Amino acid sequence: MTSLAHQLKRLALPQSDANLLTRSEVASLLFDPKEAASMDRSTFYALGCTGLEELLGIEPAFLEFQSTLFSPASTTLERSIQSKEVNKKLDAGISLFLTRLCPYFLLKPAHKCIEWLVHRFHIQLYNADSLLACALPYHDTNVFVRVLQLLKISDSDVKSFCLSLFVQKPGVPLSRGTLIAHCYTDLSFMDFICSLVTRSIEAYSGHSGSCSQLRVIFSFYASTIVPALDAVDRVSNTIISKLLPYVQTGLKSSLADYKAATYMIVCQLAVKVVMEASLVDSLAVHISKSLIKEPVLAKEGVGCLIVLRPRSQSRDTSSHCCRVCPVGCCWTSI
Repeated sequence: MTSLAHQLKRLALPQSDANLLTRSEVASLLFDPKEAASMDRSTFYALGCTGLEELLGIEPAFLEFQSTLFSPASTTLERSIQSKEVNKKLDAGISLFLTRLCPYFLLKPAHKCIEWLVHRFHIQLYNADSLLACALPYHDTNVFVRVLQLLKISDSDVKSFCLSLFVQKPGVPLSRGTLIAHCYTDLSFMDFICSLVTRSIEAYSGHSGSCSQLRVIFSFYASTIVPALDAVDRVSNTIISKLLPYVQTGLKSSLADYKAATYMIVCQLAVKVVMEASLVDSLAVHISKSLIKEPVLAKEGVGCLIVLRPRSQSRDTSSHCCRVCPVGCCWTSI
């Protein structure tokens, strides 16, 4: 990149946003922008710390953030003048916090914490995708609308769909129909939803054996992907190849709720796509092994096998068929 190109790129960075240089209005989740501008940093910090303390009464996994994002030192950290390495570490911490916060997003303590992160670290500018992921399962709520109105994402950003398609009318929550339609028309969005699940599991790894707090995430995952597969006229190979890695991960998971959500997706794929027998066999083997490990889902797993087994190419060769490649990583039309 030339020196001029680098300078032009810096002009588009969040720290160059004029809103960060004026106190007439300040971005806020909880307050009017003008009211927020009249409040001092200590007020926002106290609000954030109160929210974190309240969350700790529910979820111990937030404890580590007392010494980072909510530490006294954070009140003097201005990220716009920090090095790339410092900002990278800060981004990782914010992403982890927001991922863990997602199951508790509708609680008032969560809003207090987000308010501090918006005020101090400008997460609506620097960490827009992480903030969107935190709020997305609650797309039909007013607080989601308030979060969305905070975001500023460039047209070149892969997550720009949240601005181009989500806000049809100011202040109106995202309808379920719009969410589902966008899921199968924009595969980057479908991947965004699927990866939300895997990131959430990773974020709580070592903190909760059953990850029961993630049930809302698994429910959102299944209730979005399954209707999207049902609504699309033809499940393309591109859609299937996008979903397959997540299906395989879900079937191998030790988390019952994640596995149950995956069973639902497999059933919908089986209904929508006529698969080659070898692919059906591969999925059936994965499901059978999962039944041995998780007998609590025996009824659901057997039901999935019943739906899956008749849906092979040998039963119907006139419909759209798919086959798995030798390494099991992609599907192709035949």
